[in-house]
Parts: sequence; C-alpha cells; structure tokens
Amino acid sequence: MKKLILVPILALAMFVGACGIAQWIKVAQQILPVVLPMVTNLVTAVGLLEGKTVTAADLNTITQVANQVSSDLNLVGQLVDQYQSSPNTTTVEKINTTLAEVSTNLNNLLPALHISDPATVQKITAIVELVSSEVTSLEQILPTVSSGNLTARQGAVLAPLNASELKKQYDIIVTQSTANSQVNQAFAGEVLK
Repeated sequence: MKKLILVPILALAMFVGACGIAQWIKVAQQILPVVLPMVTNLVTAVGLLEGKTVTAADLNTITQVANQVSSDLNLVGQLVDQYQSSPNTTTVEKINTTLAEVSTNLNNLLPALHISDPATVQKITAIVELVSSEVTSLEQILPTVSSGNLTARQGAVLAPLNASELKKQYDIIVTQSTANSQVNQAFAGEVLK
C-alpha cells in the first residue's frame, strides 16, 4: 500500500529541469493568474475580520505586503511575456530578482503580525505558505544564467502545482472549518472560481 502512495507523491514532487528551458514559461503563465487572486482574496477576507480577530495595524501590514507581492507578481508576468517574445538572459535575471523579492516579502509577513486568534492565524499562515511554496517552485524551475547563457536546471526540484491543483489546494484552505465562525465566514467567500 505504501508503494502505491509513494509513487504518485514522488511524481508530483519532482520536476526534471532537463525537460527544456521553454517549459518554465508555460508553467509561469498558468500559475501566476491563479496566485494573484489568492493574494487579493487574502486581503479581502482579513479585511472582513478587522476589529474582530484582526487589528487595523495587522490589516495594514497584510495589505501593504499583499500590494507589493501583487505588484511584483504582475511584473513577473510581464517579464515572462517579454521573455517569450524576445528571449534574453537579462529578463530571466529580472524574473529571478523579482521572485526573490516576493519570497522575502512573504517570509517576513507572518512574523510581523500580532494576531492572537488561532483560527485566523491558521488561515493566513496556510495561504501565505501555499503562495510562498508556488513562488519558490517557480524560482526553482527558472533556467540559470551562467556566463551570459541560459541553462536548464538539472536534477529534480519541487514542481509547482498545476493551476487546477493550486486552486483546489487554496479552496480547501479557505473552506476548511475552524473553531471560529467569523473566520469561517470571512474566508469561505474567497473561493477561487
């Protein structure tokens, strides 16, 4: 029984960089339009909890980080399109830099919050970790730039979820019941369509 479970998990968790440099473009173009609404929906849900389980200061922190992350992800989308029409190493370097900024902002968000309600913390943490995982996965599949040339990553890396699976994972997070009915109600309305 364990072998049957392990094989699909390994298949999902591995992405062979040798599949080709062009593969990351397709993946990024599928993932970015899903990740952006996740970030926006997080702000919307947390906004509904202001004065209940979230302070105005924490909402402001989440909003500022989400706005920066959204702006950076939009830039990544533009850069991916730019690379597709005119491939060059400078664009890939800009994508790498921007994705690193997104990761930094996401990693710094949770420690900056002072939310005491466990249900709210659980939802925010789960969404931030899902977005962060996808951004990290995108970073890992980007080709490397060495001596002015692009090289496909070699070996296995954590594969990004496909758009459908990413939506499914996000929807599970926002609809999963907690002990706080206000949190359940705020997040349940943020399902991705």
